[in-house]
Amino acid sequence: MKIVSLVIALSIIALLPGAGVCSGYRCEGKIISVGDTSGELLAKCGEPDWKQSHTEEIVKTLDEDNKRKIIIDVEEWTYNLGPRRFMRIFKLKNGKVVDIRLGDYGYAEEGMNQIQCGAQSVSVGDSAAEVVAKCGEPAWKDEREEIIRERLDDDTIRKVYITVEAWTYNFGPNQFLRIFTLRNGKVTNIRTGGRGYEAKPNQEEQ
Repeated sequence: MKIVSLVIALSIIALLPGAGVCSGYRCEGKIISVGDTSGELLAKCGEPDWKQSHTEEIVKTLDEDNKRKIIIDVEEWTYNLGPRRFMRIFKLKNGKVVDIRLGDYGYAEEGMNQIQCGAQSVSVGDSAAEVVAKCGEPAWKDEREEIIRERLDDDTIRKVYITVEAWTYNFGPNQFLRIFTLRNGKVTNIRTGGRGYEAKPNQEEQ
């Protein structure tokens, strides 16, 4: 009986968003697996709804006179399947799928209400696509670039290029601003700002 209960519990956990890595995913009846190329992913699933990318360099010292540099383009492709299904997130390195996972519930393309941002709390670790799913597009974005160097071992250094963004959400003068810091498309900090403001209508609407 305990074994049956454990199997059921594990099955439920596997269905939760972010529960773990999938080795494959069926897209329009076609299987996408780790190791597939970006071209295969595009052919089977179409263009993603959200794409985030950054670059890494790995420099390995071979001897006193020689070093080897490896450039890695890291991408995250997110597919929005609507508010009743989990988003599918594919991580690619140099054009090959290395990770497949489920995100949070998707969002409706039209009629998105930013008030959901308060009802469905954004968490540290959420992706940019998940923030948009919960809150819509921010009222303001600030962006800067950073470079982080990490020593992997005595002979190897990794350099990661990081895009740091501050997304500010304005819900009007009766609520405080919400500000999310994202590093390479992942939320790393959440804070409350001052009072919001009345949004000015676009000149085209006047």
